[in-house]
Amino acid sequence: MTETRRQHADPGLELLTKVAEVESDSTGLDTFARYVWQAKQVVRQWLTCLSEREAPLFVVCEQVEDLALVYAERIRFVQVKTRDRGSWSVAAMCDRGLDALVRSYTAARKARIHEICAFELWVEGAIADKEETVDFVKDPRSAEKGVRSKLIASGLIRSWVDDFLQRLVIRPDQPTRAHVDAKAIWELGALWPALSRPEVEHLYERLLSAATAAQTGGSAQPGPLQAHLAAALPHVGFDLPGPDEPGGAAIDAIRNQVLTRGMLVALTPPLPGESDEQLLARISSGSAASLLELKMTAAGAGRQLIERVQEMRADMEVERQLLLASRDSAEADLERLASRVLSMADATATRIGLSAASDPAAAGRPAEMIAADLLARPGDLAQCDRRPLFDRDERLIVGYLGHLSDLCRFRWRAQ
Repeated sequence: MTETRRQHADPGLELLTKVAEVESDSTGLDTFARYVWQAKQVVRQWLTCLSEREAPLFVVCEQVEDLALVYAERIRFVQVKTRDRGSWSVAAMCDRGLDALVRSYTAARKARIHEICAFELWVEGAIADKEETVDFVKDPRSAEKGVRSKLIASGLIRSWVDDFLQRLVIRPDQPTRAHVDAKAIWELGALWPALSRPEVEHLYERLLSAATAAQTGGSAQPGPLQAHLAAALPHVGFDLPGPDEPGGAAIDAIRNQVLTRGMLVALTPPLPGESDEQLLARISSGSAASLLELKMTAAGAGRQLIERVQEMRADMEVERQLLLASRDSAEADLERLASRVLSMADATATRIGLSAASDPAAAGRPAEMIAADLLARPGDLAQCDRRPLFDRDERLIVGYLGHLSDLCRFRWRAQ
């Protein structure tokens, strides 16, 4: 990593190093087949790394707890539990979940990081409606004597009980095993509304495959996805330090269990509304997509439209190169054409933007709306090509707009 990036990543990397050094039971790495639901929960939490607000920098699987979310200044250790029947009572939580969190709290306390940690129990399905359970879930500090005794019996030192309870969080009503796929796919569809259902499902499979690899600690046979991640890691933000860099030796022990924002960016399309700087960062990180493709995707364009515009751009490029080779004034003539094409495209984008308030389709997929509007006006496009440079062919002129988009001169978004 460069010195600048190391300084930026240090807060999160320091805490990741501490997580790596906490004593941990590796049993979960050997029993992943029983916890597919857990991997799907990992995918859902991994997606939160894309948040503009405070977001985890690292998602760590099967280190100390089922899941650890590492932020710049805090750590959340998460135990996830399924249930075959019935609701969750406080007694059931003590027997299945809180006992594990007691061990994690003890290990964190031994490592002297407990003061920046939260310990969370996520349970599948609903809790019991008994007052004791409802009160405990709402505020674990309200735990009655019987619950406190069970925590002590699980190995918690009596003088630590109050501190543990104030750091404890219970999150019931997690999506059931029967519904977690639908929940995750809905969330992916909300993040990338331009993707078709098959595209969303394919994206989900890719992310789940990566989460599976992290859950198993990389013990599974590496596949194309893991190779892609390995190739992407040296370039993406918040990559992990090498063994010889500060913290690298400790992190090396859990390297295959860590998911980062950079990995996620490498596996997913641009989010709607990503800035030009973010799109350029994707390219610099080794993305195979052109800036045109990334911009159109971010502006809600579907695969079919992107491929259509790419084809137009390719046809235009042949003509543009022939023009540059045969006409002395070609660059000046092309710039004048660019001015007229951009004026028409910007006016279209502004009109689409004004209609977005009453048209959800325009708001969610401006690139589709802009392209449809331009291609529906071949005469107006032809008028832009006054010389003519591209034989007033509307397809070549739209292809030239794609070229200008690659030069960061058009964003395919409503103004």
